[in-house]
Amino acid sequence: MTHTRFAASAPPTRWPVAVALIAVFLVTRYISHLFLGLDEVAFVANDVSYYGYHLFRLDEGESGVMVEYPVPAVWILQGIYRLGGGWQTWSALYVAVFILLDALVAITLYRRDNAAGALFWILFTAAQGPILWFRFDLIPAALVAWACLFVTRYPKVAGGMVGLGAAIKLWPALLIGPMLAPHPWRSARARGRVLGFAVVGFGLAAASLISSGWSRSSSPLTWQGQRGLQIESVPASPLMFLRTFTDNPSWNIFLSPYNALELQGPYVGGLLRVSTVLTALTLAAAAYLSYRLIRNLHDDDERLHEAILLAVLTIVLATVIANKTLSPQYVAWLGGPVAALLVTRGSAWLRRHLIVFAVALVIVGALTQMTYPWGAYGIMAIPLGSGPETSVLLLRNLTLVALTGYALALTILASRPSPDAPTPAGPAAATPR
Repeated sequence: MTHTRFAASAPPTRWPVAVALIAVFLVTRYISHLFLGLDEVAFVANDVSYYGYHLFRLDEGESGVMVEYPVPAVWILQGIYRLGGGWQTWSALYVAVFILLDALVAITLYRRDNAAGALFWILFTAAQGPILWFRFDLIPAALVAWACLFVTRYPKVAGGMVGLGAAIKLWPALLIGPMLAPHPWRSARARGRVLGFAVVGFGLAAASLISSGWSRSSSPLTWQGQRGLQIESVPASPLMFLRTFTDNPSWNIFLSPYNALELQGPYVGGLLRVSTVLTALTLAAAAYLSYRLIRNLHDDDERLHEAILLAVLTIVLATVIANKTLSPQYVAWLGGPVAALLVTRGSAWLRRHLIVFAVALVIVGALTQMTYPWGAYGIMAIPLGSGPETSVLLLRNLTLVALTGYALALTILASRPSPDAPTPAGPAAATPR
């Protein structure tokens, strides 16, 4: 009898939804695999060959290799390289690991009664094409996705994920700010996130410093600081417009020593300074939003999870548009916060905004794939760029700017003071009505 009652009350199986998600994942990845056979796309695999060549040199005892990457990131790449036994299996194993990572994120986002987050992730990563298999940035994107998903339920894990992301790609360090909410002095969960971040992030930083020294540990920052204005970046957009839609051939595109396509010509220096100002504003925005969440929200506030995730999304978007080197794989960073928001479902007022964001980011992913690799040759055309390809790039960048403002407005709305929030004097005090 007990067994009968249990069976009757058990939730109905949702295996058709799971099967449908698996089918969408497999079909979209197969299409990306077919693209790799085309000359217009095949060169996206060059980065994996670059990694493999330098990992071989590292194993041969050379130093001063891959200094643009944080030491823990190189450790991860070395682990994959050695797992397969070296150069012969490197490319195939690398791609397999990243496809499995992509699938693992989707599986983690899947919920029996809510598959929206997983479906969004599958479509969002598929829209970007095979480049995600051949660049490193899917790892920090996955870590941020998991941190956003676990931020309230497993706070130490979430903090550790952000710390690991910061150790291998630097920019996720900004995300610990909003994860301090509510005030760590009054919230065990906030303290847990800080602890996880400190143990993993600072632990890996210390290990890097001990094993490789200060010069090598700080080299990624030096490398980034010396780079020029990349053609795909938002600050480069005015010059890309002038280069394509006027008869002025003053701007040259060249492959820099940093393996990036950069601009030379009038106003490049000024727009690099604009990028620096935008980066400073991003830091200021991260600090302001973190302060706002810490001050206005409390542990029992139903808005806490969604407010943290919206702040994370805003900071990641601002980081992307401020960057002077907006490589196409950076777009993958944006998926985690939106996927996690779709899983948590959010307040009723937020749901329609999440649908807008989900659709817009899938479109951004597709536009990014159209600019690289499909439109790369048109954008680089000499002496002037090709109109259709450059227009897609500019549309993508304008969309990112608009989404940044949109996310900022939503974050401010989600973090308004609650009428029953505790005062700074302590959790027991009530705000006068």
